[in-house]
Amino acid sequence: MYKIISKVLANRLREVLGSLLSPSQNAFIQGRQIQDSVLIANESLDSRLNSGVPGLICKLDVEKAYDHVNWNFLMYLLERCGFGVKWHNWIKFCISSVRFSVLINGTPCGFFPSSRGLRQGDSLSPLLFVLVMEALSRLMDRAVARGYLEDDTLVFCGATRDQLYHLKGVLLCFEAVSRLRINLGKSEIVPVGSVVDVEALAHVLGGRIASLPMKYLGLPLGARYKSKEIWNPILEKMERRMAGWKRSYLSKGGGLGLRQIIPFNQALLGKWLWRFANERNAYWRQVIASKYGCDRDGWHSKEGRGGHGVCLWKHIQSGWSRFSRYVHYTVGAGDSIRFWMDRWNDEGLLRDVFPAIYQIAIHKQATVSEYLSWHNDDMVWSVNLHRSLQDWELGEYTDLMGFLYRRKVKRSEVDQMWWDCTTSGLFEVRSYYRMLTSNNNITNFPWKSIWQCRGPHKVAFFSWAGESVNHLMLHCEYAQELWSMIFCLFGISWAMPQTSYALLHCWRRKGPAYVVWNAIPSCLMWLLWRERNQRAFEDSERHSADLKLILIRTLMEWTDAASRLSFPSVFAFIDGCV
Repeated sequence: MYKIISKVLANRLREVLGSLLSPSQNAFIQGRQIQDSVLIANESLDSRLNSGVPGLICKLDVEKAYDHVNWNFLMYLLERCGFGVKWHNWIKFCISSVRFSVLINGTPCGFFPSSRGLRQGDSLSPLLFVLVMEALSRLMDRAVARGYLEDDTLVFCGATRDQLYHLKGVLLCFEAVSRLRINLGKSEIVPVGSVVDVEALAHVLGGRIASLPMKYLGLPLGARYKSKEIWNPILEKMERRMAGWKRSYLSKGGGLGLRQIIPFNQALLGKWLWRFANERNAYWRQVIASKYGCDRDGWHSKEGRGGHGVCLWKHIQSGWSRFSRYVHYTVGAGDSIRFWMDRWNDEGLLRDVFPAIYQIAIHKQATVSEYLSWHNDDMVWSVNLHRSLQDWELGEYTDLMGFLYRRKVKRSEVDQMWWDCTTSGLFEVRSYYRMLTSNNNITNFPWKSIWQCRGPHKVAFFSWAGESVNHLMLHCEYAQELWSMIFCLFGISWAMPQTSYALLHCWRRKGPAYVVWNAIPSCLMWLLWRERNQRAFEDSERHSADLKLILIRTLMEWTDAASRLSFPSVFAFIDGCV
């Protein structure tokens, strides 16, 4: 019963939590992502380093965060946030229904209630804890504090005793009301820039002295793009995982999981470009826009030049020209959509559809709103030109005006961006990856013919690596005899392709009736490969008639194992194929 009630309350609280908390909080809040805090922290650190003003990063650890939450303080916060009495009672029931029992000599001795703390592993507890941490955020509202996640808190401040004493006072006040105490043993003081007497400053607040680069929320903070501090731990982790005996003999059944790394990374970064264009009020976007500036349309930021900015956002923004090919816009107010340069209609870019008018337009970067005015509820389009129209330009200008007046514009709505590669118009990483790799040979890889051939896994892996033995598999004397037998058995005529991959491409058929047919290429090539190895290493040779019989038997065994079809004999199998 408790799990049902807490789940319902958590779902309701999640809907309104974003409007109650400050923009600097990103954990467990619907519509925000924890990676936002890492991006903000890296950009803030970069700005501080470039300013030349020394400062400190205080990475604070809250001691036993969930266990020490004061219930009375939590109830007070709920009241200040406007929650009613009924909601108070529901939350009070959820957090106070915990019972503990102590083992004495291995025997539980009764149960006793708790007086503080939140349950671990409960869907409601993270949301309540974030609400408690909001009190600390409000206490430090005038300080530079960004990014909270449970017991991992990051604070930027100046390298002065006054600021540290003020920060310590805020933390003590927060501890007094919430019972959440800073664990100085796990907290770190990190100097930013040239900080004088950092040991004395660290003594004011407590905690150990660390240095950049550091880890924040599991990701690097203050590290260079290609520095060893980023990649060495990843390489060491993978080496440890692959060093074990079991990892050395991993089965390759089910495919190799191959994916083009560069296009896939570009597709993942495209998610940030989509969020920047659509999350206009998000705090992380405001940070990026304030630091780099926005182009006049506001859909993307300006590129960082030279040493301005960190590599993270620079690499994200560098993909805008590629990303923008797959988006279109819906005109509302029209003040963020360029008339000539953006795709806001089904015809394409207007500079390409009406090139003669575009050449004599005064302002080629004009927005739709600059060319559109309203007389009551009627649209009035006015395209400013350098000169009067010539006779040969009148037809194109008339077509342009006719096109514009056929458009329906809802001026009360905001301009919107839509993704071309999905039916919903919303961005998806897999759709972007598919577009980035659409002109690459790997998308034409016959993976279904290889990994869904119904044969053993080792045969599928062999077929995957079979491109280098095309002559053996397709054009040698024994191979041609076996292929001819198959074609005669099924009563078809076939022109043999030049490569095994080309054969697999055109061979596969859909449907349960083609189980035998789809297994033939892998089975035949596997048989030829084994015969080749037997002749090369065992000096043993089989007659072509024996190979044909082995091929038929193997196909029958694979069919029996992979489908509901069952044949009592080889002759029955041949009759079924015919």
